[in-house]
Amino acid sequence: MKQTLKVQLDAIKHERDRDGDLFTTLHLELPGEGLNLQHLRRAHRISTRKESHEIATFTLQVFGGGDRRTWTCRSKGSKTTDFKVVAVVELPFNAAARFEGYLNALPGTIDIEFTVEIEGGSAAPLFPKDDDRDEGINA
Repeated sequence: MKQTLKVQLDAIKHERDRDGDLFTTLHLELPGEGLNLQHLRRAHRISTRKESHEIATFTLQVFGGGDRRTWTCRSKGSKTTDFKVVAVVELPFNAAARFEGYLNALPGTIDIEFTVEIEGGSAAPLFPKDDDRDEGINA
């Protein structure tokens, strides 16, 4: 199942993790209409589980200046700030990606799409439970 939302960049912050590696935290303001919060919650829960038959992917696409860039990010949940719902995502810092420079260099308005995709799941078990159907058969 896939859901694509047009979002606004609400906040951006650069931080270091426990190992000293840089990452960027983004707050993406979610739209008020057509929002399926259950899908977002489910995708976040899937991404935090260690063992799951499903895979949740979070993608950020920025359109502007006739160009389109795509980044894969990690969900950190959601929160409400100033009566609006924002999705909190993290991007590992990569100097070659030039994420912040790309946002600053774009003339005029930019469009940002946040795609949440859930793949897999509801597969039949590999070894179904033994239902003892063959008990009455004599060998």
